[in-house]
This record gives sequence, structure tokens and C-alpha cells, in this order.
Amino acid sequence: MNLLITNDDGISSAGIKALERILGKSYQTYLIAPLKERSVTSMALTVFQGMRVERINDNHYIADGFPADCVNIGLYAEIFPKIDFVISGINRGVNMGYDVHYSGTVGAAKHGALHGIPSLAVSSGRIDPEDGYEKEAELVLSFLSKYKSQIQSGEVWNLNFPPEISGSGSLDEIVFTRLGRRRYSEKYEKKQIIEGVSEFQLNGSLLGHDDETGTDFEAYYQGKLPVTPIQLDLTEKKRLAELQSK
Repeated sequence: MNLLITNDDGISSAGIKALERILGKSYQTYLIAPLKERSVTSMALTVFQGMRVERINDNHYIADGFPADCVNIGLYAEIFPKIDFVISGINRGVNMGYDVHYSGTVGAAKHGALHGIPSLAVSSGRIDPEDGYEKEAELVLSFLSKYKSQIQSGEVWNLNFPPEISGSGSLDEIVFTRLGRRRYSEKYEKKQIIEGVSEFQLNGSLLGHDDETGTDFEAYYQGKLPVTPIQLDLTEKKRLAELQSK
């Protein structure tokens, strides 16, 4: 089985190195990742301009582009054999609820699904752990052994590791959930350059969420491993049926 591994934290991140190292024990791994951090880029693609790609070895490349670019190159640039599965992560920080619309980690996995490849997005609530996400990667290896055949073509599963379970828990703690409702509060810093021209900088968001049962947030804050299957069809089918019946 040929795994394509990418991320949005950049080629030097500990999470992607852990995945490559651990998953390489059982699978043929092919890694292509952004040269630098490309968080919050969703499914952005580089079009109508060149993109520099550096070969490290036959199984390892760096692209000066976005996470979805990396998946696209891995699938279509004829640098790797046929890819059977896409894994994006391990992200430094969680991606739950409405985060999936912004996340470059999830965006890369969605791009794989868009092209018919079963895909998994992996994120962790631990920030820069001393073990370099080794323990999460070991659990991902176990996860693939148990669940990879259940992830359908064109489908994304979104897996998040809370700090309480990462490295000490097991797959028994997995809960299949729906996406919760994320709440964002934004604040920009403004710097005037000249009269009429200013620079606005968003230095992150204050994050909250609705307390609802059955969501990824509920499972995560209970110390469990939320897994949410995500579909690409954004049609609100119930609402569509209502409108068509009028």
C-alpha cells in the first residue's frame, strides 16, 4: 500500500517526520510537504505560475506551494507510484468543528478525496511535545491497521488527539462524531503606513465552541479521540428538499 504523506506545518515539522518514520515500518511511504508553514490555506492551489519542487530522494520531496499542491503533485506529477491513501498531519493543534473549512491539514486530505483517494487528516492538541508526536504516530499506525479499509473512496476522516489521550490511550477511546460549532472572535492590529493606507494584521483568533452532544468537541474534552467522516458534497439536502417541494 502506497501512502502519500503531507501537512500544512511545513517540511521541518515534528508531526510529519513522526508519521514518515513510524508508518514507514509497515507501508511504502511517499512524502511531499510545503517548504514553509501554510496553515489556514484550506484547498488553495498554485495555478498559472511555476512552483519550485526539490527532490530529497525518490520518496521525499519539498514543494514551495500549498498542502493541496503537494497532494496534486504527488498524484499527478509522475514522481511517485500510484498512491492508494493520503494522510495529512500530524498537525500542531487541533482541527475541529468549522476549523475544517480553513485548515490546510484537512484541505490537503480533502484534495485527496476529491480525486477519489481515501484520505485521513490527523491533528494533535499537544504543542511541540518532547517525543515529537511519536506516540500519536504509533496510534495512527494502529488506526490504519483497523480502519483503513472502511474509509471509502472520496471520503475524508478527520482524527484529533487530545493531550489527555495522546500517547497513553488506545483506539478503544475512539468516538465517531459529527462536527461541532466553532465560534471565532477576531481582532486585528492596525498600523498606519501613510494617510489612507494601513496594514492590518490578524494574530490568530479567540476560539470557542457550542456545548452540544455527539460532537468532536464533546469527545475531545472528555479525553477521547474524535473521528469525523467528512463528505465533499456541501449541499444542504434537507433544505434543498424543502425548497423543491414548494
